[in-house]
Amino acid sequence: MSTGETGLRQLLSEMRSELLRFMLARQCDPAEVEDLLQDLYVKLASIRTGPVNNPRAYLYQMANNLLHDHRRGRRRQQERDDHWTRSRIGPDLEKDAGPSPEESAIARDELERVNEAIASMPVRTAQILKMYRLDGVSQKAIANTLDLSLSAVEKHLQRAYRTLQFLREELDDTPQLLQTESDDASHY
Repeated sequence: MSTGETGLRQLLSEMRSELLRFMLARQCDPAEVEDLLQDLYVKLASIRTGPVNNPRAYLYQMANNLLHDHRRGRRRQQERDDHWTRSRIGPDLEKDAGPSPEESAIARDELERVNEAIASMPVRTAQILKMYRLDGVSQKAIANTLDLSLSAVEKHLQRAYRTLQFLREELDDTPQLLQTESDDASHY
């Protein structure tokens, strides 16, 4: 099958929703997809092609190439911006992206409270929680290792989660800005 430029533009119009999903599936920013599809249309209008044997595949490849070009351009722009920022304010004056000392202290305190809550649990419950949540051992493997039934493992985990949920409710009484650091530590 052979198609000219007009046929490719017509096919692009027909495939617009498919190409939109294709770009979104490749992690394209949803706010940029329409602009990229418009760029694809303009590119098709400005290039000369000969006969195209598989016009659908051709459009998918053009869309993929356009997406890669866009990402490279965005990355180069970010590198230029970063270089300019470093050259203007100096590397020593750049804002540290890490947490403030206050946020770090609060996070350490909350992590300590989580550790204390786990230490206050019955030994078997804490062991099962650590194996499941920290070591990534499946409940079935824990049951086999500790010679327990699967329902016993589930009950230990439920008991551990209740304990941690009570702690989380206490921590949720703290200001929300400060709470975000502990979310990762206490989401059991």
